[in-house]
Amino acid sequence: MWVRVTVRGNSMSPTLHDGQKLVARRLLRRGPRRREVIVFRVPDPELPHRIKRVAAVAGDAVPDWLAPALPGTSHVPPGFVAVEGDNPRSQDSRQLGLIDCRDIVGTVRGA
Repeated sequence: MWVRVTVRGNSMSPTLHDGQKLVARRLLRRGPRRREVIVFRVPDPELPHRIKRVAAVAGDAVPDWLAPALPGTSHVPPGFVAVEGDNPRSQDSRQLGLIDCRDIVGTVRGA
């Protein structure tokens, strides 16, 4: 039901801080919701998990700030979410692309 994660870097600052320990609840029957902070897997052996805020869910219009990185995509497709960090200099879906919901490990409570 729960997974422990440690924040690495400042992409979620000022909400979360480098080195902060978190507990994320695994998603069971529902998908992620807009504005939730999620933990998801990425193919990076150095840092296999990322923590970001959900900016858009399946069926939502692609946010204006993301549209240039996804030409020809007007809406988030089923099974995917767009993510952003709380820090304006954060890596987000502009660099990472849309996140497959199957790669979401869980949601962070209280963030």
